[in-house]
Amino acid sequence: MKAAIRNAMPARQSGFTLIELIAAFVIFALGFGVMLQILGDSIRMTRQSQQATQAALYAQSLLDAQGVGEALNEGSSSGDFDDDYHWQLNVVRYQPQVTAGSTMTPALATPGQPELFQIDLTVNWGGRYLQHHARFSTLRSMLPQQPGSNNGNINPVPQPAMPPGFG
Repeated sequence: MKAAIRNAMPARQSGFTLIELIAAFVIFALGFGVMLQILGDSIRMTRQSQQATQAALYAQSLLDAQGVGEALNEGSSSGDFDDDYHWQLNVVRYQPQVTAGSTMTPALATPGQPELFQIDLTVNWGGRYLQHHARFSTLRSMLPQQPGSNNGNINPVPQPAMPPGFG
């Protein structure tokens, strides 16, 4: 009788059922999808960071050259660094603003006193549908132009002296 009861009960299976395999696959697929999303976002953020750094380097090189070799003049100009990066530069004479109740008074224009210029630079880059821009602003001081001067340069290039009898 005991043998008949043993044959009537199903044997205990070892391993995984189909439902357990499907559940494990779903968990794996969700985890893998999240990991791919994080990786894609990381690559996109790295590229945006690289583009912003490139724009800052271009801006620094252009701003460093302003007022060097020639005097600053008020006005606007624009151009291209390369096929992707474009710039717009605005130069205006800077007038410090005095607020009500302030003890500061604006300096009067005295001959030979340096003038301040505000330089605003906008760098644009990106495609047709997604444009990026970065704004940079700085102040630059220049000596005013004097008649017969070297256009506001602080250190003029000395001219060689001619020996007597030449010239």
